[in-house]
Amino acid sequence: KQMYQRRVRVPPGGAGLCCLTAERDVQEGADILMVKPGQFYLDVVRRVKDAHPDHLLAVYQVSGEYVMVRNYAESSGKYEQVVIESVCSLKRAGADIIISYFTPELLEMMSKCNGVLSL
Repeated sequence: KQMYQRRVRVPPGGAGLCCLTAERDVQEGADILMVKPGQFYLDVVRRVKDAHPDHLLAVYQVSGEYVMVRNYAESSGKYEQVVIESVCSLKRAGADIIISYFTPELLEMMSKCNGVLSL
């Protein structure tokens, strides 16, 4: 199978178009579907996962989302809680794979809690 990446930009409010794009990708043989940015499109994440439960769904928490969450987390005084919740929301929406700039910190948080934290 030939590996390729195709960029598709969907206008805000275009959840239906996202689902059509995912369907086309599946028909063309995609092994993994991706939604990015993820944080603001949790509805799309859920719709794509519901429509294609047998496909892996990757969600990318892009740099702008990372900065926004990080700034709020630092100012709230609940840094770990906010960071974990931002990533857990992606998982709850249907992500199988989460790509985030928080990954190194999340791995450290998980190692501190002896596996109690599971994403």
